[in-house]
Amino acid sequence: MRLSRMSWVILLTIAIWFVMLGRTFQIQVIDSDKYTKIANMHARDRAIRKAPRGRILDRNGRIFAQSIQERVGESNRTEDRRIFPQGVLASQLIGQVGRDGQGLFGLEFLFEDKFRGTDGWQMRILNSKRHVQAGRIQDGADPIPGKDLVLTIDRDIQEIVEKALKDGVETYHAESGSAVVVDPYTGEILAMASYPTFDPNAPISAASRAKRNDIVTLAYEPGSTFKAITAATAIETHSVNPETIFSGEKGAWNAGNGIIIHDDGRRDHGDHNMTGAMAVSSNIIFAKIADSIGDKKFYSYVRDFGFGSKTAIELPGEESGLLKPPHTWSGRTGKTMGYGHEILVTPIQMVMSYCAIANGGILYQPTIVKAWRSLEGDTLELQKPIQVRRVISEKTAARVRSMLREVVEIGTGKRVNSQKLSGIAFGGKTGTAEKYNKELRRYDHTRQVASFIGLAPAENPRYVCMVLMDDPKGQTSGGATSGPIFRKIMEGIYYGPSISPLPYNLANVSVHENCNVEFVGLPRTEAKNQAESRKCPVTFEGEGSTVIASEYDFENSGRKLRLGTLNVQKMPNLAGLTLRDALEQIGELSGSIEYEGVGRVKKQYPAPDAVIKRGEKFKLILSEKG
Repeated sequence: MRLSRMSWVILLTIAIWFVMLGRTFQIQVIDSDKYTKIANMHARDRAIRKAPRGRILDRNGRIFAQSIQERVGESNRTEDRRIFPQGVLASQLIGQVGRDGQGLFGLEFLFEDKFRGTDGWQMRILNSKRHVQAGRIQDGADPIPGKDLVLTIDRDIQEIVEKALKDGVETYHAESGSAVVVDPYTGEILAMASYPTFDPNAPISAASRAKRNDIVTLAYEPGSTFKAITAATAIETHSVNPETIFSGEKGAWNAGNGIIIHDDGRRDHGDHNMTGAMAVSSNIIFAKIADSIGDKKFYSYVRDFGFGSKTAIELPGEESGLLKPPHTWSGRTGKTMGYGHEILVTPIQMVMSYCAIANGGILYQPTIVKAWRSLEGDTLELQKPIQVRRVISEKTAARVRSMLREVVEIGTGKRVNSQKLSGIAFGGKTGTAEKYNKELRRYDHTRQVASFIGLAPAENPRYVCMVLMDDPKGQTSGGATSGPIFRKIMEGIYYGPSISPLPYNLANVSVHENCNVEFVGLPRTEAKNQAESRKCPVTFEGEGSTVIASEYDFENSGRKLRLGTLNVQKMPNLAGLTLRDALEQIGELSGSIEYEGVGRVKKQYPAPDAVIKRGEKFKLILSEKG
């Protein structure tokens, strides 16, 4: 029997119906869980909630780095922006953050995990147009903010150091300069800087030289600054009586086996005991002292002072220097190391060894970290001073400090003595070492590393400060270059009202309150009138009609004002700019930046077209409205 066309249509319809029924049963019953999940995925969205990156603060809570959120274009999308309110200050320490929010170098890189925190997430219900449905937010996890890092750095001391370094590099035409100030009783770094430097707010990556922190990465021959280590070892081991008179050999010593040792310029420094030899910086006498100690004993104490190994400071890129074991020494090494040759050290090793002499004989581990805090300000981790070991006795340390005082009083460090700091006696040691030329395979007599390491005061030191000039021109000795920079740093600290040691502040600094005027940028007549009205003694130097520089005149309790032609910088109009764009425009100006609010600039201080003064404080008020 043949089926009609209509019957076939009916049968086909019934078959299709049964297939659809089976498929519906499979979807709704057998695979219901699978398709429920698929539907939920299309109706829900998982949004990442970015964790705030931790801030970097100085020891007094002033911000060096923090993250903000900026609205992008006309959309509602926001992005994180890392800003550095102090500009160039401590930039090699702080480092920089890339566009992806990751630390590139410096502390930003080293402590990436602590700064980053943990991102949160949020499930959101979407409508058919993929818009979030208000009031229907589901599961999520709150972001865990990154930790705030409190540094041991004091912003005011850091500023003094960086200004003195910049002036020194320019004055002595050096390739670069570095300095560090340490509390010898804790190992806390109060300031650390290298010049040239860079502004981490600048969008263009800085030159690699400007990013380098020579205090921890430079390995160099210390030269005569190492003589303090030799003296301490000789006294501690009773190898040499400090009062023994040594012959200066008329500037050239034949030490046998073809070894000839000269004093600088082959000058005849005369015969001296250890103190006198330190003051005139005799290589010959300190070679004899080191020879008297003996190679193995000398090596052991040099190791104990921290040379040949990293200090473990919380900074990336630290070098260990080079201290060869005694069995590899030539007949010359044990003598020349006595005056800082045939050994490579880092500036941080040198300054910490002098801290041991300053504090009575204890080597501390240097630290740049004071504490870690939560976003709310609660202390999560507190860094305590770490004593590595006792290296020498208090008696030995005191004896070496008295020698270092003589260096500044009558020796190679006479230019370090300050006539402006009444009652403050410095101690320290100058050093000048020729740089090794790898291509020539010999020391280059035309290139030097000049340094000075000082104690302030010489007895009961409060600060230990090292200054290093890399390849200065003209005047090349440590006493003529790095020494005066050390003096300027200490004068700046002692006369800084907020940082001067309290007894000195009460006795000396307060007398300058009448002179607390910003004279730079003023015409000569107006500067004179302001000084007279405030009873501030001023003296003018140079030619010109405008004050272009100002410094304290400590002897007359006033100011020295230098006249010239001022290259006037004016405040740009920042109205309507995002914080990022505003910071880029301010980046080339000299000063510190504060801001409040989010959005675009609505108010600014100074006003547009105002003349920018040295050390200007910029303030921006931002708002998302109007």
